Amino acid sequence: MLIILKIKVISFTILHFFLLPYVFFLKLFKNYKYINSYAHKIAKNWGIKVIRWSKTNVKIIGTENLPDHPVVIISNHQAHFDIPLLFAYTGLSPSFIAKKELGRIPLFATWMKILGCIFIDRSSARKALISFQEGAEKIKNGQNIIIFPEGTRRREILPFKKGSFKLPLMAGVPLLPVTIIGSENIVENVKKGLTTDVMIILSKEVNIHEMNKDQLKEIHNDIRDMIVSNFEKYSKKNLSEVLKV
Repeated sequence: MLIILKIKVISFTILHFFLLPYVFFLKLFKNYKYINSYAHKIAKNWGIKVIRWSKTNVKIIGTENLPDHPVVIISNHQAHFDIPLLFAYTGLSPSFIAKKELGRIPLFATWMKILGCIFIDRSSARKALISFQEGAEKIKNGQNIIIFPEGTRRREILPFKKGSFKLPLMAGVPLLPVTIIGSENIVENVKKGLTTDVMIILSKEVNIHEMNKDQLKEIHNDIRDMIVSNFEKYSKKNLSEVLKV
């Protein structure tokens, strides 16, 4: 079952490369905002398809906390499926931070750029700073960005890296804590032919403009505490029962 899912996802992803000529054609007549919006509609559809094919039921809690202004989404990272989940179900047309090396992959990098991904060059402190400054401007201009401050995927929530918050602090936009529960079970359940229940909790945004220097120094720990609190609160419940609500 997992092999079939992989083939479907890879094939479906590759098919999107054939849309690039049309996107380039649109650039002749449409502005960046229109192209970016079009690209995110495609990304959302891709995410929905991937999650449906994996037989995953998704429950969103906290939709009333969805903002109408740019934010940086801070999320725990359980599995590869977190990316299609956030594309499909947050409703925020998000993009991601990526290593500059990914920006060199033909076709794939083109889509990432159209979606508004921010490529970070860490080859030197100066280049990294320039990357952060450019990324901060992109966020201020309306691009919502997702950051996984753990730096890797784990079933448990690892400490958040303080450096992950440098970009949102430079952008000066609110932070939106997001908790993902259950995505780490998708692969094993696909292998067994079972469905998976996943929950996404959207917390109230955190306005960093209202914080003093001492609070900003601990922002990475405070946001982690919020996400861990939600993770523990909802993990104790039967997700199947919550999904019925």
